[in-house]
Amino acid sequence: MKIDNRPIFYKIFRPTFTSELRIPAYFLRHISEESPEKATLKCLSGGIWNVKLRYDEDGLLIHNGWDKFQKNNQLEDGEFLVFRYNGGLQFTVRIFTKNGLEREVKSTATGKNQQASVYDRGSKHKRPAKYPFSSKFPEQTRANGENSTERETPRKRAAVDKAEEGLLTPNIRQFVKCLKGYNVNKSCFLYVPKSFYEQLMKSDNKTTVVLRNSEEKEWKVNCIGRKGYRAFCGGWRQFVSGNKLKEGYVCVFQLVNANELKVSVFDNPSESLLKLAAER
Repeated sequence: MKIDNRPIFYKIFRPTFTSELRIPAYFLRHISEESPEKATLKCLSGGIWNVKLRYDEDGLLIHNGWDKFQKNNQLEDGEFLVFRYNGGLQFTVRIFTKNGLEREVKSTATGKNQQASVYDRGSKHKRPAKYPFSSKFPEQTRANGENSTERETPRKRAAVDKAEEGLLTPNIRQFVKCLKGYNVNKSCFLYVPKSFYEQLMKSDNKTTVVLRNSEEKEWKVNCIGRKGYRAFCGGWRQFVSGNKLKEGYVCVFQLVNANELKVSVFDNPSESLLKLAAER
């Protein structure tokens, strides 16, 4: 039997998700487009919704068009949404009710490029082939929706975990980022958390910081602040190139001196570090 290795993530719908929905930060390693702006959501009924994406300092959100998607599909509090990424900024969305059964769907055309799904909430639901609330997720898929195809020895994993634990101390100002396509490709900038930026800021909108890697090599990088965001830009590309950073790597930034940051890079981060990057 052929295994479907396309990456997935899930969301439990809440009433607060009416205007936009956040894509988990750890999932963005699968999105290779440098500056994604538009995406497509498709249900198994054949319904298609065109949506716009937007970035903030914490990652990527499904924005314009999400409200139509959730209204057309009459999403209810506690329902379970599974997003499978097909590539090219196209997602297939499966919707499960609170009892764990996938909705039966019918579709009605509402426009040239869009359909609305009408879900049958009657009693004739069929149990999905893969029950979403089960703790027994498919072997090739992690519970957080990431594909796990790499095999590693317990000794290697323990060494990585020990290195990570030694870094993340509560007494040091720090932040963690899982690098995305726009962090390492042509756009090449990195959002900085507002609270951390305020520790660095010397002027109203720009300061220079020194990034130092584990080999004690240094790069000067501009950190700018604009309305609504703060980012490393000028010099960041050179840091990316000099350290051969790639999408999916995790970087831990620690403030060691005034405007001097130690940067630790993990090319095979643990699941716990990925979750930490998603939270910060």
